[in-house]
Amino acid sequence: MVNKSLNKSQDKLHICLNMVHDPTWLGGVLYIQNLIRAIAQLPTQETEHIHLSLALFKRNEQLAEPVKDLISQVYAGVVAEYVYLKACKLLAEYASFVPLKILNPRSYDFVYPDLLGARSAYKWGAWVADLQHCHLPHLFSQKQLDARNAELKRMADNAPVIVVSSEMAGNDFCDHYPSARDRTMVMHFASFVDPQWYEPDPQITQAKYQLPDRFFLVSNQFWKHKDHGIIIDALAILKQRHIDVTIICTGTLSDYRNPDYFNQLLAKVERLELKQQFIVLGSIPRNDQVQLMRRCLAVIQPSLFEGWSSVIEDARSLGKPVIASDFPVHFEQNPPNSYFFERSNPEELAELIAQALSNLEAGVNPRLESLARQDNQERVKAYGRRFLEIVHHVV
Repeated sequence: MVNKSLNKSQDKLHICLNMVHDPTWLGGVLYIQNLIRAIAQLPTQETEHIHLSLALFKRNEQLAEPVKDLISQVYAGVVAEYVYLKACKLLAEYASFVPLKILNPRSYDFVYPDLLGARSAYKWGAWVADLQHCHLPHLFSQKQLDARNAELKRMADNAPVIVVSSEMAGNDFCDHYPSARDRTMVMHFASFVDPQWYEPDPQITQAKYQLPDRFFLVSNQFWKHKDHGIIIDALAILKQRHIDVTIICTGTLSDYRNPDYFNQLLAKVERLELKQQFIVLGSIPRNDQVQLMRRCLAVIQPSLFEGWSSVIEDARSLGKPVIASDFPVHFEQNPPNSYFFERSNPEELAELIAQALSNLEAGVNPRLESLARQDNQERVKAYGRRFLEIVHHVV
């Protein structure tokens, strides 16, 4: 556990993590929570000099609940506090006559992720999950494209360090902003496996949602680039071949960029008479999602674009097979027991599902889960060490 006291006389390094503002972006929420857990897994001698805090809006205070015992302090700010902190940031950037010390009321040494100007009261790091908008611009409005490009340019111009989750994202960023190449660092994140996840019988969760014994799991938000459509197309192909398959989908149902997308998918399911094969559970408790992953035949990740797939990390951590699209980052993650199909090719996906249906067993494989658990412990520690390495490099 990270040391609970902040004592500047002992040269404590105050690191603050900013929780994402959108609580429906589960990938972003888990990114911060898992980073806190990764740091907490490190030996005391590696973290005793650190005071770790978490900042978030008071309305999102529940997002701190799973990790509050692993950090020194939670700043649950109301709007007035954020306005004050924003004013401090602007004064630091534009009012060079104001001493920086008084513009750092929480005595931060390093904040991540953040987006400040060239002059700031503390060191900070930017996080670039991916440059999806450069590869799939048709999924964004011009206003969204302009906003993303402006934000990335501000990072490239000002950030002491730009953290990316994959080599692909790093190459993309440096191709667009070559001046930031020396300040761009890759940090692969890993899912933290709570030991309590192994205790329940996943069949109880299966029964809770009245699911069949054999099913595949898709745990993605219903955003267009996640490509749930190819799942439906593959199911239609399998139905024509008289192969009965059940796909369970978890994740938030709305796409802010394409508000009609989910309803369009449901209409397609209805038209192809696949309601019994394509079952949508929506957002469910994290522990339920994990137990369904332990119970399923395999996890399917059809996404057209990822910065670093938390779904694949989860599956890897639980020793589950993965059927994934041939997106470069999925290859970069390279989970054990993985099978790849060509993006947007439902025939290939249908064939892999049919093979998995014949060859895989539902439920927990104790040997694979044990090996995955050992691997996860080392990967989580490496994640925490990499973050602290980046912080120390900057500070």
